[in-house]
This record gives sequence, C-alpha cells and structure tokens, in this order.
Amino acid sequence: MKVTINHIAELTHVSKSTISRVINNSGPVSAKTRKAVVEAMERLDFKPNEIARSLSLRKTMTVGIVMQDIRNPYYANACWHGDRLLETFGYSAVICNVDNDPDREQACLHSMGHRSVDGVLCIGPQEETGNIVRAVEAMEIPVVIVDTDPEIARIDTVTLDNIYGGELVVDYLVSLGHRRIAFVTSDFTSAERERRVGFTQALSARGIDPDPSLVISQSEGQWHRGECPALMDLIRQGNAPTAIFASNDFKAIRIVRLLHRLGVSIPDDISLVGFDDTDAAAMVTPGLTTVHQPIDKMIDIGVRILRKRMEGREGAPEHAVLRPWLVERESTRKVP
Repeated sequence: MKVTINHIAELTHVSKSTISRVINNSGPVSAKTRKAVVEAMERLDFKPNEIARSLSLRKTMTVGIVMQDIRNPYYANACWHGDRLLETFGYSAVICNVDNDPDREQACLHSMGHRSVDGVLCIGPQEETGNIVRAVEAMEIPVVIVDTDPEIARIDTVTLDNIYGGELVVDYLVSLGHRRIAFVTSDFTSAERERRVGFTQALSARGIDPDPSLVISQSEGQWHRGECPALMDLIRQGNAPTAIFASNDFKAIRIVRLLHRLGVSIPDDISLVGFDDTDAAAMVTPGLTTVHQPIDKMIDIGVRILRKRMEGREGAPEHAVLRPWLVERESTRKVP
C-alpha cells in the first residue's frame, strides 16, 4: 500500500497542513514537530509525489543547462561542474548540447520553456544572442549566461577578461624571444575573437607588426576533423612561426598532432600555447603551456546568481568578470 500524508498524520498526530509545510519547507514549524514528522517519514519510507509538489510550489526543481559542444573538454567540464553543484542545492539538470548550431540553440531554449524549468544556465552561447533574448521574454524565467557577454544589460552574465588573456600569452612569448607568432582560431565564439584582439594589441604594444599570414581562422568542422591546411602550408614553405597561440586547448591539441605528422618538434622547433587549461592540457606530451580559465569559479558564480533569481530575489543585473592566468608547462621554450 502506498504511504500517503494521511499515514504520517495518523502516526504523529500532526495536521496535514503542517506536514505539508515540512515536506515543502514552505512555512513555520517548530523544531520538535519537524523532527517528529521527518522521523515518521523515514520510518514509513514515505516518498513525496514530486509532480504534485512541483504544482503546489510552482517549481519543478529543474534547471536547464545549454552548452555549445559537449565534444569540447572545456564545455564538458563546465557542464559536469554545473550539474554537480545544482544537485547539492536539490535541483536536477536538463542538459542540452546544441552542436554550435543557432537553430538547435533556439529549439533547445524553446524546449526548456515547455519543460517548465525553473531557470536556465547558458554556457558559451552563440554570438547572435537573439535566441537568448527571445527566450528570456517568452519563458519569463531567470537566465544566466556564462562565458559570453552579449552586452545586454538586463541579463546576468559571468565572463572572462579574454583580451587580457590574449595579451598575457603574447607578453609571455615575447619574453622568451619570440616575434614571429601565429594565432590559430575559428573565431566562432566572442571569447576567441576577444583573445585575437588581445593578441593583436599586445604585438603592437611590443613594436611588432602583426603579420596577416600568421592569423589563421577556419571552421569548427575543420578543427574537429584535425585539419589546418594554412598552417601546414606555412611550415612546408619554410615560413613557419617560432610560436603558435591557439585560441583554446582543443585547437592546441589538434596542432600537436599536426606538427608531429610533419616531424616538427614541440618546443624545440615551435613553441605552442593554448587557452582554457582543460585536464587534457596536462596529459598531452609535451605538457601544454596554456592560460587557465577558472571555469569552475565562473559556474559557481553563475549558479549563485541563478539561485537568487529563482528564489525571487530581484535587483540590478550582475555582470561578473574574472581574470585568467598563465600556466607554464613543457610546450614552450626560449628562442635559441
């Protein structure tokens, strides 16, 4: 026989309305009464009806996590951390991978609205943020964006100072004697474009004229296939850079394999720097010098803001900006 709230009331001699307040944590109950109700629930192995509970509270205790590409270790780690953190606060995560596709992103956000999630955490959304704006207006639920700043004042955001990160890499490589530095990217995300800005600004500040042939941008699809023909051509033609700055670790690790196929030694022939400091950066050989993006802390802040909004606490939108730092490993060296 299924245990109901009536059985709890019979055992404890407590009213059903008080028991409901204990179950939903929705009103004042004395410590003694709360203890008696909880013990009775455990004794009878009482399982609240979560659907009825969510209708009563007008909350589903679910949060949507929208991310661009689960194949990228950076996004996978960010999503994992967000899921675990939300779980500690009693929320279940509904995870949606949009494969870098604006149409899939729009469909995913639409689906989140139908699922009646309590809030949405968007990790690295598309450059065109119209989908996010429309979702916020249509769903009327809190949305927090992590790792992209759409410059929309009314949406809470947590971002990284990517321009500073790009400057950090150039300053480091120049300090090692490098002046012919390539930047490889897809320019897919606003973060990568900002790193490119930092790269260019730092070269100019150091008195180095940026060489357009050393800025290589190609599609995400080419990177996933492990291709970078423009860089390969530079090396085969004898115009190789002495150092390469990849806009993220995923691309840097692709470069490791490409250079190995050409018989190019890292760092003896070419130094290599990534960005993000994913777990894989320390696992490849040689260990990848990279820029650490504190994504766990960014997710922590994003979830904190989202919880505040889901609890009905209003206020001016928050726009947190964190700074990265360089992690030096074996993939870089001074110019001989």
